[in-house]
Amino acid sequence: MVAGAAEPTLTHLFPVAGTQGTTVSVAAAGKFDPWPPQVWVDAPGITFHASKTAGKFDVEVAQDAVPGPHLVRFYNEQGASAPRFFIVSSEPELLEVEPNDDFKSPQKIDKLPSTINGRLDKPGDVDCFGVALKKGETLTAGVEAYVLASTFDGMLRLVDQNGTEVAFNHDDGRTLDPLLVWQAPHDGTFVVQLMGFIYPANSGVGLAGGEGCVYRLHLSVTAAPLPRDISSDSETPGQGSDGPPAGSPPPLAIPVSVAGCIQKAGQENRHVFQAVKKQRYELRVIAERTGSPLDAWLKIEDQDGKQLSRNDDAGGSRDPQINWTAQGDGAFVAVVGDTTHRGGANYVYRLEINEAVPSVAATTASHAISLTAGKTAEVKATVKRTNGFKSKLVLAAKELPEGVSAPEVEVPEKDGEVTLKISAEAGAAPTAQPFQVVLREVESGAEHPVSYFMTAVGETNGVTQGYTKLVIDSTDKLWLTVVKAAADAEKLKAEAAPKQ
Repeated sequence: MVAGAAEPTLTHLFPVAGTQGTTVSVAAAGKFDPWPPQVWVDAPGITFHASKTAGKFDVEVAQDAVPGPHLVRFYNEQGASAPRFFIVSSEPELLEVEPNDDFKSPQKIDKLPSTINGRLDKPGDVDCFGVALKKGETLTAGVEAYVLASTFDGMLRLVDQNGTEVAFNHDDGRTLDPLLVWQAPHDGTFVVQLMGFIYPANSGVGLAGGEGCVYRLHLSVTAAPLPRDISSDSETPGQGSDGPPAGSPPPLAIPVSVAGCIQKAGQENRHVFQAVKKQRYELRVIAERTGSPLDAWLKIEDQDGKQLSRNDDAGGSRDPQINWTAQGDGAFVAVVGDTTHRGGANYVYRLEINEAVPSVAATTASHAISLTAGKTAEVKATVKRTNGFKSKLVLAAKELPEGVSAPEVEVPEKDGEVTLKISAEAGAAPTAQPFQVVLREVESGAEHPVSYFMTAVGETNGVTQGYTKLVIDSTDKLWLTVVKAAADAEKLKAEAAPKQ
């Protein structure tokens, strides 16, 4: 044990991605004393090799490493960092090259599609990328930053060679990350500019920069024209804003998923569906999560137009969801509208109606626990049952090391917090490893992992905090650290000291 040592913290990796079959130099932001920490990754084929310089790694990405985002933890004998992200790509990943602040001297991107890993290094930074387009080609520029828990609220600006703005986007409707789609009216070189404000916001108005302002910029081009107005084929036939006309199709059979569009201000779309008495149904609208500007509301009516249930926002999203039990057999109407009384060809959504399935889930507010040999620590899990879930449950721990135990705890029928006690024997060896806590159904043995969510929804003095959507929202791989008792640690320290 190193005197004064503390568990590592990890806030960001830059670059945040690497291509299969390559080795990439990565800088880690956080605190790592002593250096180097050990590194855990949630999948094989991603190996961090620490350099002699603190905060620097060579990350070896195997050819068969699984593409997509992965969780990374730094750890030592004192504890572990909260999980952060590293992305494996099957395509080449470019690096931003400074200086590229001036639109007159952008970093040229010769091949599209391309993904650029970058960072706004200093306050006021604006990263510029030049792309050549032909008349009629459509450029799509999308950013991953907010979803990486970056510390800036990104903006995309597209300018021509004279610096004249031709397109701009601040966010794509799902998150604070921007998405820009633009069709070139003529041949030319255009410059994609990426910048952002500090996130979470403060009283400053300047552009953000710093080690936490990491991003991936995705650029692609297509020769196809912009999508035509899809309103004519995005709604269920015969079920538009004025309700089913004479000769309309029969009610929708469940399960069903239908597309729709709120084309004009004040429009309400009606979808008739068939329900069975005493059956519970789950209805939800997907709009915000697909980038639609629609701030949807959803309600259920009977055939006489009487409102039976209504919802606006659900689960921290602007998208609504209703869990509803039919009071009789027959046809009912799911009605969708926009809370802001707006509409347009891009105010699209998808309505899903399914029979509600009984389920249970549990979360914990702690991603890790530290346990001293001979002592006991607690894991608190919040249990929530939905749709009439009735199975008897116990809370249990899995994948514990030798000398560590956790007696199962019966879960009360009423939802709420349940505490699991984990104990280490006095002689338990020091350990640092992942483990799981699960809800186990007593009769069937089926298991439901307890998850730690990295997303958060909240405000401080009216300022939005946390991230509602990340490339990985949660993990059921919690972390356990077992440390020697203080007396044992002092004894080991004395034994290791040089003899006088």
